[in-house]
Amino acid sequence: MTAATSRVERTERLLNLVLCLMSSRRAISRAEIHASVPGYGAMASGAAFERMFERDKDELRGMGIPIETVHDAHGDIEGYRISADQYGLPPLDFTSAELAVIALAASVWDEAILGPATNTALRKIEAVQGAPVRATDDILVRVQVSAADVALLPLMAALRERRVVTFDYRTAAGQESARRKVDPWGVISREGRWYLVAHDHDRSATRVFRVSRIVGAVTVTAQAQEHPVDPAIDIRDLVLKAEPETAVRAQVWVRAGSGAHLRRMADDSLPPFESGDVTVTAPNAMNLIASICAAGDAAIVKSPIDVQGEVLDRLRAVAARHGGHG
Repeated sequence: MTAATSRVERTERLLNLVLCLMSSRRAISRAEIHASVPGYGAMASGAAFERMFERDKDELRGMGIPIETVHDAHGDIEGYRISADQYGLPPLDFTSAELAVIALAASVWDEAILGPATNTALRKIEAVQGAPVRATDDILVRVQVSAADVALLPLMAALRERRVVTFDYRTAAGQESARRKVDPWGVISREGRWYLVAHDHDRSATRVFRVSRIVGAVTVTAQAQEHPVDPAIDIRDLVLKAEPETAVRAQVWVRAGSGAHLRRMADDSLPPFESGDVTVTAPNAMNLIASICAAGDAAIVKSPIDVQGEVLDRLRAVAARHGGHG
């Protein structure tokens, strides 16, 4: 059995114990716990179960979970329980704005490896909430996760557990990859790309990695981080310094009386009540695309072709959500 498998089995057993002790208002005896909680039934002897149960009970109490020991009239231990009043979550009651944020977060995983899981989670929230969970219609640019970003899952697990990870990384200069061993500090999405900020063990320095350049699987080791992130460090600033923004331009036709924001971004002047072409400059591609999309049909991208295609794709997606045609 690997260390990772052992951690999963222990976590499942602790969760099963919590569910068991919350499932009944009466106290659950040790014999019932031994027989019914998955993870304990395989224990051959009662002594082995007793040791494991005591460790689990102490660990859960250390997490702040209020396991109550119930005594009978003679002072003997009758069993254990967790009061729903003390530990149960209040009913879900999200505002419309909160539901929109949840939907936006779920859309990060749309058409990616966690797509089915996020859809299931949204349906469960809707069942409890009694209302559909949708992002606001004016969000035109989404953070995207593709199959090339599968390394995000183990990286996020390592961040949560503060573990060291290893992976093969391909630099921008060539096709060859090298093994890296790092302490993950954070993952950041910028301009449609995901970045990992970490402390590199071999180089004894902070490094920024493009997640899409990770080759093969990411291994989450059992080793704790040697150089955890300093709370004063700005992870996003490190990404910006490693991958400085490059200004992008597009030739855009703007309708008279519309596109005030695009006109302000333009390198050349166009009177507000005249239609015409302007050269729009933005700090990055995502900013440019969002600004053009915001103008709707009052702006038409003339060039470059790639920006034109991105804008059309996003506007068609909005039209599709409203039942229109692109």
